Amino acid sequence: MAVMKEYNINRHYTSKHIGFGSNLSTAEREKKATELQDKLVKQQHVFCKINIEQQAATEASFVVAHNIAKHSKPFSDAEFVKQCIMDVAERVCPESKQKLEGVSLSRRTVARRIEAIDADLKSQLSDKVKSFNWFSLALDESTDIDDTAQLLIFVRGISDNFQITEELLSMESMKDTTTGDDLLDSVKNAIMRCKSLNFHGEN
Repeated sequence: MAVMKEYNINRHYTSKHIGFGSNLSTAEREKKATELQDKLVKQQHVFCKINIEQQAATEASFVVAHNIAKHSKPFSDAEFVKQCIMDVAERVCPESKQKLEGVSLSRRTVARRIEAIDADLKSQLSDKVKSFNWFSLALDESTDIDDTAQLLIFVRGISDNFQITEELLSMESMKDTTTGDDLLDSVKNAIMRCKSLNFHGEN
């Protein structure tokens, strides 16, 4: 492989750059190579800067989506938030306005961000649940504005190092009746979706 690489580089040099550096001394060639290397680093830095700005814009989009979900606001409010941000930036820091325009806060984007946050939280809870030696469940039933019964299922577990975790496991909508059997079925379904919990074990 080393021989083939050397041959390919040599062939490219002799066919494309045969006249380059033929009249330069060894010191001048080294200087030219250093200049070309510095130029390459600067070009790479430009791409890194763009990637950093894009990452910051994505993180900002997630922060806004998280706050919207946390306060139960409509997804469309994100567009209003962005408009307010742009108006403030235009008066306070006009040089940053272009960067803020890259923050995507459309209704669809916010919905995708919230779904991604939800999946990540579920994954974190699933990883924590795997370390539980003992766990208990707590239930809370309430009715929403549509007069639909909502069952909140909380899990509380303890690991080998006695670290206690308390999290919301699931929210189950009770569409029909809310008898004891219905509550038990909802709890079973929630635990079956969280396969890390052993429903038949000690709890």
